[in-house]
Amino acid sequence: MNIFSSQFTPLQALIIISWVVFFLFAIDALQRRRFNWLHFLVFFWWISIIILFALNIWLLNKLGSFFWVNRWADLLVYVSIILLAYFYFEILNKVTRQSFLTTRIISEQAITNYISNQDINNFELKKDKYSNYLFLIRAYNEWTTLPWVIDEIVEKGFSKILVVNDWSIDNSSCVVQDKQKQHKKSLIILLNHLINRWWWAANKTGFEFLKKYWDVLNIKWIVTYDADWQMNIADISNFIKFIDSDKSIDILLWTRFIEWWKALNIPKLRRLVLAWSKIVTYVFNWLWVTDPHNWYRVISLDSIRKMKIVSDWMIYASELLEEVYRLSLNYKEVPVNIIYTEYSLNKWQKNWNAIKIFLWLIYNKFFYK
Repeated sequence: MNIFSSQFTPLQALIIISWVVFFLFAIDALQRRRFNWLHFLVFFWWISIIILFALNIWLLNKLGSFFWVNRWADLLVYVSIILLAYFYFEILNKVTRQSFLTTRIISEQAITNYISNQDINNFELKKDKYSNYLFLIRAYNEWTTLPWVIDEIVEKGFSKILVVNDWSIDNSSCVVQDKQKQHKKSLIILLNHLINRWWWAANKTGFEFLKKYWDVLNIKWIVTYDADWQMNIADISNFIKFIDSDKSIDILLWTRFIEWWKALNIPKLRRLVLAWSKIVTYVFNWLWVTDPHNWYRVISLDSIRKMKIVSDWMIYASELLEEVYRLSLNYKEVPVNIIYTEYSLNKWQKNWNAIKIFLWLIYNKFFYK
């Protein structure tokens, strides 16, 4: 039986049209210098489909019967779906870019508003081994835990704290202002977003502030910290030991899953989700880390000034790791002790968010431009 045929079928046309659409995405990724090995594998797979199915009538018939593509009318339906998907991503790109622009405006407003009302040049702070560190805390409706978090940081000996209040509707802003009065010898900076911009947006605002005023603040390291009292301030001592022992370190990625780690009350399903995230991070970011979405990190100011991260949502953790790989930053994972409470688990850390992050990673890698 001759398995090859010169007859052109609807399925062959569908496969070729799909490949053309993906090829357009490949050109776009290449022009934006975002074409990597993952893109190569996807497009290589589509080329293989063209060779195997568009030229082999037996395999083509099998595929056609599976997807019910035997008539030219079927082709019209599938082409319509492909075009709808294409235009959907075009609209989604515009909405996403507008969202990032909104975040940029909100960040600039928060920074400008603070600078117009405060003169950080007048602060005289003590100079010791802790003065090179600044704690960056993102806060959204955390007034019940935020005061205790700030007190712990100050009691540990750190005097520089930057709180980004992401449009809390509780008393988070007032709590920080009270702590500014209580800890007068510490520099506690409060930046307020006019509207809520989500997880990474608050950190982006903090990073932009530090990029502009790092010389005035006289810092070298930024500790990204949560306001929900889930992180243990005692772990900072271990971080300082690593920094003192290795001057080449650019970023410390804290982990719950190596050596003498401890994560109290962590649910079994959460362990499974976090284990799966390691594989996803390696596939998309080409970086093997044991705890990709733990935000307890310490980053050198020089590294932050080089990073280009745009996301407003939880995908920021993957973008940060992508920047670590792109910039060839020297990183090290450090064990930490995380306490899971009913309060922290009910805040934002939903297991189904892992699926949303995975879908956004695909969108960000292949479709966002």
